[in-house]
Formats: sequence, structure tokens, C-alpha cells
Amino acid sequence: MHAQYIIIDVGDNMTIDGKYVMQVSAVKQECPEADENEISEEFRRYEEEFLIPPEDALRSVIRKFQLASGKESNALPTPQRVEKKVNRFSELNSDDKNVTIEVAVITYTPRIQMVRGEEKQIAFGWIEDNPWEESSNRVRWDFKDWGQHSEHLSPNSVVRLEGVSVNEWNDKKSININRSTRVTVLREGNTSTIQLSNEPVNIAKISENEGFGSTIGRIISVKQDVIIKKDGSGKIDVFRGRIADSTGSIGFLSWVPFNFEEGNLIKMSNISVRKFRDTPEINVSNDSKIEIYRDNEFPLIEDLEHTTKSNISELRNGMRDISITVQIQSWEQRKFTSEDGSERIVRSGDVVDPSGRCRLTAWCDFNPEIGSFIKMSNSRVQFWQGSPDLVVDNSDQIEEISTAPWDSIDPDNHWVDVNIDELVKGGSRRGIKTSGTIVSVRKDSGIIHRCSECRRVLRDDLCSEHGDVKGIEDLRLRFVLDSGVSNASLLLSKEPSENFLNKKFDEIKKQISVSGSDGFITSLRGDLLSRKVEIQGRALIDEQGTMILAEKMDISTNSVPDDANNVIEKWGVIL
Repeated sequence: MHAQYIIIDVGDNMTIDGKYVMQVSAVKQECPEADENEISEEFRRYEEEFLIPPEDALRSVIRKFQLASGKESNALPTPQRVEKKVNRFSELNSDDKNVTIEVAVITYTPRIQMVRGEEKQIAFGWIEDNPWEESSNRVRWDFKDWGQHSEHLSPNSVVRLEGVSVNEWNDKKSININRSTRVTVLREGNTSTIQLSNEPVNIAKISENEGFGSTIGRIISVKQDVIIKKDGSGKIDVFRGRIADSTGSIGFLSWVPFNFEEGNLIKMSNISVRKFRDTPEINVSNDSKIEIYRDNEFPLIEDLEHTTKSNISELRNGMRDISITVQIQSWEQRKFTSEDGSERIVRSGDVVDPSGRCRLTAWCDFNPEIGSFIKMSNSRVQFWQGSPDLVVDNSDQIEEISTAPWDSIDPDNHWVDVNIDELVKGGSRRGIKTSGTIVSVRKDSGIIHRCSECRRVLRDDLCSEHGDVKGIEDLRLRFVLDSGVSNASLLLSKEPSENFLNKKFDEIKKQISVSGSDGFITSLRGDLLSRKVEIQGRALIDEQGTMILAEKMDISTNSVPDDANNVIEKWGVIL
């Protein structure tokens, strides 16, 4: 008769590693006399020395303890490998094996581990389900690669995994990519070689990508905080702070007690770097190691203050603990009723500095004069209409400055020159001026119809949100702008389009009714393709690329010799 494995309650007084509790229970069912700690140690040995996950080692461990007890072992049944195909992680159970799923690889971090005197490679990282959809519709899980599949698991790639298993520890599920797993690359990712090293890197380097690593830095700030669980079931005590070195600073979030103080120089090992919105942040967990580091040459805290200061062009969604100085361009306040029924006041306005402009929201009693200068500390950033919005929560974060840090800025004529190459590598910005060559005129330029409820563009007279609605006519022009190195989508709404074409909406509508949409597009292409244009507006940068929303566009009046001279001057060419 075949043995049946039953999960039993192992009790609260046992000293075995809870990580292997289910496997230990299964072994005890077959070998009641076996010591639980020895069983747990055997599973640990398989995992750490032989790189075999506990669920795959179960049969071998049972066999060992049966032989040790002198018990004649019956042949264990070979379970039929039934493939389970899923699209989402939510469809998986903690005991699922032989799973097939398509995922996006977010990070892949190899780790060198000594096994019986020899170096062996394992790897771990993050993957996301639903890889062909926007990131907001995905769920992220940890994975561990036991089979040295690094060649096919490059970050930013999309792969099909066949034959993976699910692991659960502390109510958190993860994926085991086994030696027998088949990995098929559906979309290529980064091709750069991943460096196998546990050596610490500087903060600028560790901030570049999500993943795991080590760094050394001095604590600029640290405070205790609380995170409220999304389901309302309770709260989690955490520590937030910021560390810095000569290359920059980065925030950290510790999920475990953090017994270090401001000014301490620390080494952080086995930490993970994740993006909170668009901002990299160090996560400290139970697996991390934090220790005091000794280096008499390392900059003191007062020498690192500059790393926490920002300007508007550097703002990214999710940033915290920002020190920044701005000039008030406009200011207003409004009342609203909050979810709990209480009446609140929010104050906001436009602010500028030499690098650009953005919005500022104050959740406190703050009423500055137009044109005045203020210095903010411990402010944060959230997105407003796709662009960074500075936020302060109390008046202690704001200091009015009597001496102007720069010449007063005229906000009506404040456009910061930024080339396309710099735009695509940075973050969303307002108040920019750039130029490029029109290389494509989109077919959907011209008269469009929008939903009267949500302003979405109708497709076949249908709104994706409200269905069959009566559309409102609107005008837009869409192009692709190219610098010779980088490109961006370019969008002109109704008013900028009218100004650029030097025609009112009704005139453009009449032109299209006479020549047709195709004739209108052909006319635009004849006038604009390969022409250089100058643009003022704002840039939206996300995973799908760069889009410039133009408030004004003009044909460039520079001659070819002028452009050539500008290039020579920019790059210092000597003829």
C-alpha cells in the first residue's frame, strides 16, 4: 500500500526551523522515531550545500531516515507530473509544482556560495506576472534560481517558465526555478554581464537599478514610523531614514529594529533596492546585515549635507526628505470635505527655480507672498497630472528667505533649455524648451471625438469607460520628434495646434471635410517631415517612453550653417 503524507501540527514548543515544518511533518509520518531537529538540519543541508529546494529533497530525506532506522522502505509512488498553466500569481497555491507561467524579469542577482569547498552559483530576484500589461496591473514575487539559468533571465526580459514550483515561507509565496525548468525568452532584456560580487558599491551605483547588493554610507537621518496595512488589519512598525556618501544619498526603509543613530557610518549588506514609485529605496529585512564601519577618511555628516539638496529638475515621484529652495509663482487655497466628513483646507500653487517649475501643495496654514523665496526641508514628492508635485505637511518644514538666492525669475518667460537626449534619460518635467526634427506625422492627427464624461478619446464611437456616448469634437496633432540619438512622442492639443497652423478650429474642420483625413495628413507631412521645430511645454517620462506636451511649437529659423556652428561649439570641435 502506498504511503500517504499527512501534514500534522508540530506544536509550538519545537526547536526545528519553521521554514521546513511541513517537510519535517511528512518525514515524521514515515519515521516517527526520527529526531525533528536532525530532519530539519538535513533539509537545510540539501538547500544550502546541494542547492536543492526542500520540497524536491523530501523523498531523499525520508529514504535516509528509513534506512537509518533499519526500516524496510517501500517504493515511494512517483507522482504524475500534471502541468498547471496560469496567467497570474493569484491562481497559484503554496503546494503547486510543474507550473507554467509567463513573467517579466525585474532583477536577477547571482550569489556565489561555497558547497563542500567548491564555489556554486545560485541567484534570486523579482519577477512580475501579467508581463504584457502595464506595471500597475502586475503582481511582483520573489524567485530563486537553482538551475543556473542566468543566460535566459536578464532583467527587463519576458520569459515563459515551464516546470517551476511554489514555495511559501512566513505567509509569503515565491517561485523556485529548478534545474529541470525550461526557460523560453519571449522578449530580450538587458544583455550586459551581471557581476558576481558581494563587495559594497557606492550609493550612486546601487541606486541605478532595482536588485540586491551592499553599500557603505553615513546616516543622515533616521526616525521610527508606522505603515498601516492596506486591508486595515493592523499596522507595522518600521524605521525610515537616509544614508549618504560622496556620490549621493538614498532613502532606506527597515522592516526590522534599527539600532543606529544619525551620524553613524554603517555597512549595509544583503539589502534590496526597490523603487517606490519612481524613486529607488533601500529595503532592510531579516536577511540584511547592518554593522558599524570604520573609515577615518569617510566624509563627515556636515560634508554630506549637499547630497540631500535638490532642485526642481531632479524631482522624482516618491522622493522623501527633500531640501529645496523655490520661488512662489502663484498661490491659492480651497476647502473640501474629506472622507470622514470633516472640512479641510488645502493650499497650493506654482513654484520655480532656475532648473524648472512645478506645483507645491501645503497641508498646513501657509500663505506666502507671490515672488517670495522659501526653503523647505523634509518635503516629499507625489505626481500631479503626470508631473512632480512638492508636498509639505506642516509649517515647521518651511522657512521664508529674506535674501534672494538667485535673480528674480519671470515665470511667464521661464523656459529651461533641455535637449531630447537629456529628457529621455531623466524624469517628468514642466517648463522645458527643446528642439528636434519631425520624422513622423501620426495618422490620428486632426479632428477627434472625446467622451463627454471623462475626456477619453472615443474608439469607433465608444468610450472604454462609459460605452456608447455622444462625442465632443476636439483637435490634436501628433508627431515623432528625433534628435539623431533619441526620440520622443510630441502632442499638440487644440489651442497650440490652432496657433501653430495659424487657423481656427472651424477652418481646420472645413479643410478636413474638403480634403479628407488622409489629405490633411498628407499636407502636414509635406510641410513638416524633416523640418526642425522648437517646442515649449512639459515632458512626461514613464515606462512607455517620453511624451512632450507642447504649449507652443515653431519651425526653427536656424540655418544649416548656424546648426553646424552650434554643434562645433557644443562639442569643442577643432577644424
